[in-house]
Parts: sequence; C-alpha cells; structure tokens
Amino acid sequence: MPSLSEQLQDVRSQAEVCLYSGGRVVELRAGVVAMANLPLPPCSKYRHIAAETMVIENSFGSNRKETLASLQRLSTALNILEKYGCNLTNPNRPKYWRTVKHNNPVFRATVDAIQGGRAVLCLYGYSNQQPDGLSFPDDVTDPDVGRVAAVTLEVMSLRMELEMLIKETHPHSEFYERIIPTLRHKRTALFVEYSVSQPTASLASRGSAQIVTDCITLTLRERTTIEQLTHHHRHHHLLKTGAVTGQDKEFCSFTWCCLHCTKVNSIHDVLCEECEQPRLESLSSKADDCQPATITEWQCKSCTVVNAANSVLCEVCERPRLATRPPVTPSHLPITPPRPPAPVLGMPGDPDSQWVCQFCTYLNYSPAMVCEMCDLARPEPAPLPVKLRPPSPVRRVPALPIKPKEHAPEDLDSWRQKLMKEEGLKLIQLIRDGEKKGVSPEEVYTSMRVAGDSNILPCKWLKMELPLLLDQIRVLVATSSLQSVSDNPLTEQTNNITQNLAKEAGKEVAPAETESEVQLSRAEAKQAWLTAGGDTERAARQALRDRLAKVKELCALGFSDEAHCHEVLRQSGGEVRGALALLQRPLLEPFHKRIWSEKPEPPVDIHHPDKQRICRRLLAVYDLPSWGRCELALSLLLEHSAPYSLEDVVQAVQESHDREFIKRVLAKECPICLSVFPHSKMQSLTSCQCSVCCGCFQQHFTIAVRDKHIRDMVCPVCWEPDINDPEHLNSYFSTLDIQLRECLEPEVYELFHKKLTEQALIKDPKFLWCCHCSYGFIYDGDQLKVTCFQCRNSFCAQCKKPWESQHAGLSCEQYQSWKRENDPEYQKQGLAGYLRDNGITCPNCRFQYALSKGGCMHFCCSQCRYQFCSGCNNPFHTTCAVDECTVSGLHAHHPRDCLFYLRDWEPSRLQALLQNNGVAFNTEPPPGTQTGLCGVIEQKDEGGQQPDSACGAQTQPGHAGLCEKHYREYLVSLINSHSIDPAPLYSSNELLLACRRYKVDDTRRDGEDTFTYYSRLLEKLMGEVPLGDKVPRKK
Repeated sequence: MPSLSEQLQDVRSQAEVCLYSGGRVVELRAGVVAMANLPLPPCSKYRHIAAETMVIENSFGSNRKETLASLQRLSTALNILEKYGCNLTNPNRPKYWRTVKHNNPVFRATVDAIQGGRAVLCLYGYSNQQPDGLSFPDDVTDPDVGRVAAVTLEVMSLRMELEMLIKETHPHSEFYERIIPTLRHKRTALFVEYSVSQPTASLASRGSAQIVTDCITLTLRERTTIEQLTHHHRHHHLLKTGAVTGQDKEFCSFTWCCLHCTKVNSIHDVLCEECEQPRLESLSSKADDCQPATITEWQCKSCTVVNAANSVLCEVCERPRLATRPPVTPSHLPITPPRPPAPVLGMPGDPDSQWVCQFCTYLNYSPAMVCEMCDLARPEPAPLPVKLRPPSPVRRVPALPIKPKEHAPEDLDSWRQKLMKEEGLKLIQLIRDGEKKGVSPEEVYTSMRVAGDSNILPCKWLKMELPLLLDQIRVLVATSSLQSVSDNPLTEQTNNITQNLAKEAGKEVAPAETESEVQLSRAEAKQAWLTAGGDTERAARQALRDRLAKVKELCALGFSDEAHCHEVLRQSGGEVRGALALLQRPLLEPFHKRIWSEKPEPPVDIHHPDKQRICRRLLAVYDLPSWGRCELALSLLLEHSAPYSLEDVVQAVQESHDREFIKRVLAKECPICLSVFPHSKMQSLTSCQCSVCCGCFQQHFTIAVRDKHIRDMVCPVCWEPDINDPEHLNSYFSTLDIQLRECLEPEVYELFHKKLTEQALIKDPKFLWCCHCSYGFIYDGDQLKVTCFQCRNSFCAQCKKPWESQHAGLSCEQYQSWKRENDPEYQKQGLAGYLRDNGITCPNCRFQYALSKGGCMHFCCSQCRYQFCSGCNNPFHTTCAVDECTVSGLHAHHPRDCLFYLRDWEPSRLQALLQNNGVAFNTEPPPGTQTGLCGVIEQKDEGGQQPDSACGAQTQPGHAGLCEKHYREYLVSLINSHSIDPAPLYSSNELLLACRRYKVDDTRRDGEDTFTYYSRLLEKLMGEVPLGDKVPRKK
C-alpha cells in the first residue's frame, strides 16, 4: 500500500500531464477530485501556492455563515485564476495572453479582491509590473507550461475543497476547522463524555455526568433532537442506571448516531451505513438554510439566461457575470393590482408589512423579498422586542382619509415614488403613441409642458396649437417695430445680437433693417421652439441667433449677398447644405448646359498654353489615375517626331508609369511588314508570344481561310501551334473564333465557320467521303449503296469502292474475292491492285487513298491535314505526349509490327514468319499480269508537288511481279492482317534493342544462362508490350 505522499505525487503527475497535453476533461476532473479527497492538511498537500495562508487571510466572519460566504468569494476568485492558467496551457492561447489588465471589472471584483491572488499570477509568470496591469517579461516568448500546469492543478484542487466545505461534503473538514475555528458546526453533542471517578456510580446520585457541546446556546429544535437521540441510543439504559463502564465510554467517544434511522456508525464514516445519509445533515441543513450554496450555475441579471459556472460572460448578452441589472423600460403600462381602501392586518397597507429599499428608497410590501424597482434583495430586519398582541379578526388600524392633512415621512416618500412612476409610465405611453403617428419624443414632451393640465392629447395639441405658436415666433423674429414696445425684453437683446453678428461679418447694419430682412421658415421656428423647451420668446432669440450664424457661414464661403442668403435659408428650412445647393445652382448652370448639350465635345488641344487645363481635361475625359500620369502623357505627346496618338499614349500611361517602358510599348515592330505600331495596334495569338500588326493579321487569316486548309490557320511567324491534338485543336479554334470575328470581313468569317463546321462533321461516325469527287456528307441510311449528293455517282458505304451491280447481295469481302477471280482487268493488275485496295486510310477523317505505303512513312492527309504514319496510323507530332521521351522534332512512336521496322527485313525472313504461322503468300505473278516494271501507284514529290503515279521500278523473280520494296509491303500487309508477332524471329541484338525501346527491364539475373535469359526477355516483351492497336488489319 503506497503512502499518502506517494499517492499525492502519482495523482499530481497524471493530472498535470492531462492538463498541459490536452487530455480529456473527465480524466482531469477525476484527478482533481482524487487530489482534493486525500487526507492531508493544506500545508502538506500544496507545494506551489500558499493554500493555508490564502484560506486564513480570506476567511472572516463571526459565525459559520459569514465564513462560508467569504470562502465562496475565494472560490469564485480561484475559478477566475483557473481560467488564466487553462488559457496559458492551451496550445491555442488567446491573442492577449501576455497581459492581465487591472481595469477589467471581473478581475477587480474577483482576483484583485482577495489576498494572494496576484501571487498566483506571479507563479503563472506574470511577474512584470505595468502601470495598468501585470505582464510576462519581454524576453519570455512562451509560458512555462509545466510550471503553469502544476500551479493550475493546485488552484483547481483548492477550489474543489472549498466547494466541498461549502456543501458540507468534505471528507476531512477537520483540517480546515483547525485553522478556521468559525467553521465548526453549532450542533449538539452527539458524543457524550462522562467525567466520573467511579464507573459503576449512579448518574442520578453522583450528578457528575456532563454533556459537552460545541455551541453556546441550543434552539428548541436542537434540544428535541438531543432528547430523541438520547432515547433511541442503544446506551440510553446506561444513562438511567448510571452503569457506564470505561469500554462504553470509549465506544461513545468514537461513534455517532444517524438522525434519520438511529443507526450507530463509526466516527470515520461520512455516510450512514443503513440509509446513506450524511452525518448531521439534518441539523446542518435545517440550521443553516440561509447559507450560500456552491454556485454550479449562475443566472444573468440582464437577460436571465442560466450560464455554466465556468463562464465569465453571458452566452447571450455577453455581459459580465458580476454586472448589475440594467435599467428596464416597460413596453406597456404595468397592471397595478387594486389596493384595499384601508390598511388591514397583513395587507399591503399594514405598516408592519412595508419596508423601504436601502438602495433606491422605494417602498415595497411584504411578503416580497426583492425590491420591485431595482430588484435588489431585502435587508435582514433587526431583531425587534417580542410584543404580544391579542389576536383580533377586525381591523386594528382605522382607514386613512382621502386627503390627509399631514403625512408621515414614509407615506410622503411612498406617494412621491408612486406619482413619479405613474407619470413616467404615462409619458412613455404617450411617446409610443406619438411615434406611431410620426411625432418625435421631444415634440411630445415639449407639448405636454406647454399644454400644462389641459386634457388635450399631445398629438392633437401639436396639430391644432403648434402652427399658431410657430407663426408667433416667426413674427417676433421678423418684426421691425419692436422698438415701440419699450417693456418688451426681447427688443434690446435681439438688437444687440443682430449688431454683434453684423460687426463680426464686417458690415454695419441697422437693427431695424436687419430685423426686417429676417424671415424664418416653420422648420426653423419649430427647431428653436423644441430647443427652448416651449418658451416662445426664448425660441425667437435662439432662432435669430442661429439664422445670423448660418448667414455668416455662407458669407465666409463667398456668397456676400446677405438678403439672398436669408432667402435661400428660408427656402431650405434652415439647412446650410440645402441653402448652399440653391446658391451654387446658378453658378453650375453653364456647365450643365454644356454637359447636356447635343454638340460633340471638342478634342483635347495638347498645344494649348494652359497645361494645367489640359491635365484637368485628361483627368476628366480619360480617367487617368493621377495628376502625374496626366503630365507624363502630355510630355510624351509633345515630344518631337512622336508618332503617337492621344488614345495610344493614354492607354499606355494607364498601364504603367515607367517612361522607358511606355516608349517600348508605343514602338512595337511588326515582324512581317517591319512597321512600327503601338502595342494596342498589335495582334497576338494565345498559343505563342508573337505579335503582328492588325493589317498583317487580317491579311494572313483571310488568305488562309480562302485558299488553305483549316489546319493552316496558325501563327504566321512561328507556325504554332501543333494542332494534331484534337483537344488542343478545339481550345485553339474557340479562342481564334473571337479574334477573327472582329478583324475579318463578314463573307470571309462565314467561310471560316463553314470550314470549322466541316472539320467537326468529319469526326461523326456517319460521315462519308465520296470516292468519285471527294465530297463529304452525313449518311443515315443502312444500305451499302450510297449516292453522292454532289456528283450523283454511287459507291459502297463500307469498303468505299465504286458501286457495281455484282456487289448487290454480297459482302465487301465476297465482292473482292469475286473481283480477283472474275475481273480480267483486276487480274491484270495483280498484287498492285491488292495494294491499291489496301491503300492508306486517314485515321482522323477516314478518307481513303489508293496509294502504297512504301517510301516515307510520314503521311499528311490532304483533307484534314492530319499527319500520321501510313504503317501504324500513329500520329506524327513535335510535342510528344509519351512520358520519358527524349526525341525532339517531328516524330512518331511505332509498334514492333509496324511497316516502319519490318520493311528492313529481307523478303525471305518475312516469308519464313508467314510460313511459321501457316499463312499463304504469292511468289509468282498472276497470269496476264504485266511484268518487268512495278505498277503500284504511289505519291511522289516532284518540284514541290505530290502527284500520284506508278512506281516503275524493276521487278525481281519470285516477288509476284512487284519490286522488292512493294513486295515487302505486300508480305507485311499479310502479317498485319493475321496479327502475327514478329518478335519470335528477333536476333539477340534486336531483342535487347526492342526491350530498351519499349522500356522493358532487361536485367540479367545471377547464374542465368544465355538461352534462358533471352527466352525470358522474349516472353516478357510479348507479354508486357502488345502489338499496335491502330495498325490496319484488313484481310
């Protein structure tokens, strides 16, 4: 069994780790509870904070109730200190964690109100004293989380012990009762100590039994409890007989009896073993009903929301926890319960049932314990001498007269408060009624003052009487015959005000003349009447003073005609802003006429002598960002031999303020015509960085649209982009369409759209090319025979051959077999006709060419300009999409069964490959075939043109009447038609080269012989690298 010190160290370590590492709240609370329940005194349990000193210095009071109240304040302060510590140990610390301000109301009311609060903050690290608070030293970047966690844990544990003391659930309260004597319960002695000299002596005869109690006086209930406890105690017979032995004395000293079930428990038990009730719960709970309980939740005094105990601010209104309730304005007149006509015993009129609030002096009535006006608790009344009164069912106080001659001071205060309350509620109701009708609270209040005791409602009075008062104020201000009224106090004061303000304006004006010029508007008179609180003469003086001050303000702005200033102020209702608008309107009339005129604005004359006028015009017309940019634009325009236009310079100056950069922007050279243009007159494509002038751009694309293919519409300088990629092609033409719409002529732009549409139709699976006239169209039928809409000739929709009557009812393969066997003309052509029928088909637009594939494998379709390999149909491109490709320039990636590689094999080797796979081939020409010269049609490059003509090369024996090149092409076409893999005939070098070409691992294993190595490589190559998926495989 570990000792208490070891248990404390274990619990402390686990809780500290859980605190600064962000552990679960349940685990942290369990550690704090375990630490608080350890049976150790405060001086031994707490290492960092002076817990025992803090408890002693902050506990005061002459009884247990006052002491518990002071401990409750200490617990609240420890709760705030706990929040400071948790904020420091949290990884996401608040923004202002380094300082603690003294002017914080929560800090002043809690931490700063106890002894030792700032010492705990110093333990956290707030050791730097500032004029307005505490802070961390400047050289400390982060708090010591370990130390802060240790101090915070002790603060949490001490607060937990204080809460248990207040709830009377502390298992070891004797440690605190030793240092705070007033914490001891005022309870009867349940442990009876008998001071007898002889154990067997009788209690009645000797009279030496003493009942030692902890309290000085006992209440009637406590005495009854003692008697019940004595009668039910199992040693009650000892008290009667007096036979109290030493063993019984020891037993009574170390046991206690439950007040609920009379079960005798050990002194170490906190709860009863039978009913599980706490020891002395009944006495303590009944004797201390008024003592404060531990605050687990608190209710906001502003919005009455119940908040958690650890919340400093309200969750709804965000007011501090200790803030008082704000004043409340009732939304409607409260319903006052009727009072009895005369004070009756126990009723509100009874003087004994009245009490005056010490805070707001409002008179309240019992049994209310909270003031009706300020919501503060009723103070405890001082103990009064007991005065026995005979019960009487009749009234013991005569009814008060309706109008008493003399009131007691308390009655006067009560009457005064009641009257103030009723008048205030009446005023609030009248103000709300006025707001519904558009009347301000000031008007309602002033009208009530002027109307006096009249029964007319304020809104009705304002409608009927106020216009007459306003006219009276206007007459008092405007009249010039006040001098004849010698007893009028307004005359002399008005004259003095007028003369003084006129002198300040620098002009001598006669009083009579000044007064005759002043004409007030009703709005001015009304404002002055409200300011004067309803006093007519005072309002007139105030209105005149305000009017002359406003005239002086307008004169200071340059309007010297005072009579006109008075007039515009009257028209604007005394508003200086409105009067200023009326005064400026005639001055702005020429400008308005010029703005709204239908005549065009004159151009900016850069040679005007007034340079500032030119800059102002540039700012107004072209919206330049600053005055300096205007001067920069003007200096560029005034340079000698400057070929710049005003619009070009303004556009360049809006983009930059660098003079040299602007000059470079304004002098761009076109790479085609070599002329100099500003950057705004240059055109560029999105696919490259080249820029050409607008004229060259328009001319280039006009020629490309009219005379060239759609794929020739690229940059005229760098011939980018490479538009073989369909995805790239679509994005390029979508952007180009926007540029060409603005620069091309309408008919040229329509032709461009037509070609673009044809380019899109080519990709349709139902699109067909006519083999007679090369016209393309969409065919939706299911018949093999198709008639061209252009030339009206027919062809096969599947094999694209001219239609013959023998094709009807036969498939394309059957028709080709019949033609080879029965058509003399076809038999005469021999294998040359076979190669023509198996010619080149464009993989992009499916246009067929009756050409051989020999020669250069790079083929460009004349219809769609798609570039591809005629042997495998893979595209040729300059920007390769294959990963880890190091080849630059125009190239294609060919599979191993492509003619690109097999055309280098000898015919005998190709024949051996066909023989190994059981495929027959021709070696002799068919009967009737022309011999000597090869007749295969191929495309030749002659003088920049590409005509189609016969091969004309010398035939070789055993090559079926073809030249060696076309005979190899014939054998390769058979290999491709039967999908034969040429890899089994690879030599060792060819096998290694193919593995490296197609990224096949050719590492040789340890101890592997040559035959096994090459066999494994061949199997791996054929398994990992398939044959070409685009290779033509017609049979």
